[in-house]
Amino acid sequence: MSETPTLELEGVSLHAASTGALRLRSDARALGLIGDWGPLFQALVGQAKLGGGSARLLGCELELALASGVVGFAACDPALPTRFNATQYLEHAARLSHGAATRAAREAQAALARYGLGELARRRLSELLPHQVRALGIAQATLTLPPLVCLEEPLRGLDAPSADYVARLCAEAGSQARLIVSVAKLETSGPVRALLDQCDELLWLEGETLVARGTPSELLAPGERYLLTVTGPSLAEFSLALQHAGCRLREPGEAGKYVVTLPPGESTDLLLDSALAQGLVVLELEPLLGAH
Repeated sequence: MSETPTLELEGVSLHAASTGALRLRSDARALGLIGDWGPLFQALVGQAKLGGGSARLLGCELELALASGVVGFAACDPALPTRFNATQYLEHAARLSHGAATRAAREAQAALARYGLGELARRRLSELLPHQVRALGIAQATLTLPPLVCLEEPLRGLDAPSADYVARLCAEAGSQARLIVSVAKLETSGPVRALLDQCDELLWLEGETLVARGTPSELLAPGERYLLTVTGPSLAEFSLALQHAGCRLREPGEAGKYVVTLPPGESTDLLLDSALAQGLVVLELEPLLGAH
């Protein structure tokens, strides 16, 4: 499977009401998804259907990828059977995959050891802290050593030390298989940045628009392109003011959100001063680079 694309989308709409469609192919061994990719994961587990087109993970149709064993998946906030302890949970998940009890027991123990989770073995799932739930999810996703592991927002809602810990486990998962990992929002420092730096390629989605793609070094370095979100009553006037100042604008579809390319020699002060002059509040200003 070394030459098989990790992710292929051909004419896919992630949201039912969308008028756009995504067409992309990534061969990255470790692929980072930025933005709302939830519908893709919901379709993976059979909780939703994508609009039109086709989606494949490692050459396998999306809706078949889990059942075929091509993909292991960890949801951000799964519904867990609280009566189970961690070992029982992993054994149950392995048996659902292949039905062999003895093999499932071996795989559960191996997964706990792989990620240093032995202390959780007899802990009930209801007693686990959020970062421990995420760690157990990663162990579950890699139980049967699938060739591709998908981790949905593994750092969401965690404090910095916990997020650092989970990011290290993500790296361990990616050392043994191809990896797709998602984050809701780009952060240029801290654990989210460290997680994205592990990736070979990043795909940045705003609404249904792929606003940027590239390597972490390309996408996360400061430059001339920025993702800007403002709120207030004068959005039309603000857009005109930026254009008159020489900025190039693209609006991903959400009111007050812009992808802005600054004119040569200008800094983000232009954006901040323009927003202030129009009585707008800047909610977000993030560097945005990489090939479209």
